[in-house]
Amino acid sequence: MKDKLSDISRRMTGTILLLPLLVLFFFGEPYSKITVLICAAFMVLEYSFLATKNINLRIILIGIIGCFGSASLFLLGPIYHLVFLLLLLVLLLKFFPYGTIIMGIFLAMLLYSIGNLSHNESFQEIMTFIVFTVISVDIGAYITGRCVGGPKLIPLISPAKTISGAIGGLVGGTSAGIGIFVVLNFQITFWLFLITLFVAVLAQLGDITASFFKRSIDTKDSAKTIPGHGGFLDRFDGYIYVIPIFALLPINGLFV
Repeated sequence: MKDKLSDISRRMTGTILLLPLLVLFFFGEPYSKITVLICAAFMVLEYSFLATKNINLRIILIGIIGCFGSASLFLLGPIYHLVFLLLLLVLLLKFFPYGTIIMGIFLAMLLYSIGNLSHNESFQEIMTFIVFTVISVDIGAYITGRCVGGPKLIPLISPAKTISGAIGGLVGGTSAGIGIFVVLNFQITFWLFLITLFVAVLAQLGDITASFFKRSIDTKDSAKTIPGHGGFLDRFDGYIYVIPIFALLPINGLFV
């Protein structure tokens, strides 16, 4: 019981430290865009430090991922997108193992998708829906997993995750997402319900992907930046798939 209270206390401390970012996000544009970019940038930095101890290789990795993400942010021509992506793939395939390659590609796509999404006129509404849904997935999974426990979901990749926690995350995320649609005055349809459920699933898949990466390099947390949460990559891994889906597929037209 003492360990549980200690863990909850650390998480509450970490959450308080994250509040300034959340407040900045809700100031609206351009602050919300800056907030999202800051979080993604820290994720890439943490990834690069975990991926290699070679300083030169680390700098090159950060630079190429940053250039690829910036290609969409600054509306560079398609040829630049392709060149930076090819350079990234060559770098990853030549110098890094399988698990690190996968994570590098997903983070590059995340940064690229944020740049792409930043030009959407409904950026604030889309990101508000995503943020509330993903946060609620995390909270629902954590509380349910702690209180109910039960069989493990994927013990070889993430021993702490339980089936009950995954279900709690789906319920929490879907409920919050539907609630946001209500606040935004959307008529709740079966299609909107499916989208919200899909986001709740993708958020947990992002968490699992990050766990797989950390397991492949034999580390528990990406950093010790946020007490009780680890690093930015640990805290925001739920966005790895969700933001690209909204940025690159026609689904983002839903908010127009």
